[in-house]
Amino acid sequence: MEVWPIPAQPRACGRPVLMVRTYCMRRGYRRCMLRFLPFLLVVAALTGCSHEDGARGPSTPALVAPYPFPAASAEVPPGHREVLCPDLRGDGTGLTIRLVVPQQATSSHREGNGCAFTLRSDPRRAVSVQIDPDESLARWRETYLDPYVSDDGDDAVGDITYRSDAPGLDGSTAEELRWYSFSDGSPTRVVSLLAAGIRLSWSVPDGEPLPATALDLVRRSVAVLAGTRTSCPNRGGSGHRSLTFAPPKDVGWVEGEAGRCRIYVDGSLTTLEGGEVDPAPSGIDALAARVRRDPEATGIRLERGVATISGERADRLSWEVVRAEETENYEPAGTWRIVVVESASARVRWGATPAWWRDHGAVFDRLVESVAVSPGRPSRS
Repeated sequence: MEVWPIPAQPRACGRPVLMVRTYCMRRGYRRCMLRFLPFLLVVAALTGCSHEDGARGPSTPALVAPYPFPAASAEVPPGHREVLCPDLRGDGTGLTIRLVVPQQATSSHREGNGCAFTLRSDPRRAVSVQIDPDESLARWRETYLDPYVSDDGDDAVGDITYRSDAPGLDGSTAEELRWYSFSDGSPTRVVSLLAAGIRLSWSVPDGEPLPATALDLVRRSVAVLAGTRTSCPNRGGSGHRSLTFAPPKDVGWVEGEAGRCRIYVDGSLTTLEGGEVDPAPSGIDALAARVRRDPEATGIRLERGVATISGERADRLSWEVVRAEETENYEPAGTWRIVVVESASARVRWGATPAWWRDHGAVFDRLVESVAVSPGRPSRS
């Protein structure tokens, strides 16, 4: 088996890395790890997971708890799109970050209190945000950068600069930290800002200048909103509708994939578990036809007009997958119930074991109820 290289991780980051490795061991490993590489890079950038803990110094300046505030600029400039990053922790802030990112950043990952928006062609080109970080950039530098400054090695870092009077958010000043990281053969340059309880980072491959003008544009677009919602843009072209919805908290993570938003369940070993919100449904009749051809599908039921999505009439398709033994792709044996609710503008799907549906079926109901459909260009969704 070919092992796809990822940055070395300390104990604090063992859970997400082990989770990804375990998940990918049960499907095409190289392709799977490549898909999760943006997430692993973001974990390193946001939490300092690239290195072991070092000595801690005093934390200055003091952290500020996040709070709702408007953006300095609410416009969506050409070549950019608006995105939402909710705090998905059950005991989190109950807030969402709004910002704009380059339109080429088509991959997205939302987990816990942070999000990353990356280019599929090179995940080092990324914009990431974190709400309510647990330490200042000054302390983060002392812990995760200063002890590891060197000219060589997989974990080499250098070119560190820090200031505490950079332009910030909501009229405040910000900490600004810049550095270079070799990142196990994927050399990257990063700049991070921290102000008003929000950390904003931008990374590019080494050799490219960090885009000061573009970073300032993104900084001025940052707003903090009450509630926890995220966006799922329809990339089908002008006039197509896009969606916002409230992902379940403390379930797993959300990724933007091929124009859909996929909800992954933490610790799951099968693609049958989890959910999906799709702003461009292909038709529930076509889906039902595909399900009927699946030899593992049973109890197929299509009900017309029994649900609504954002006020639109919706149909519901449900079935069970019964698998007697592990598949060639290491999908486990078991039984799962799949439910799809689809309107003309949206499809919402969830898969789980029958026991989960008995105990937690209201999670799916709340997800469907949270979906809001709105017209607009993909850049504004």
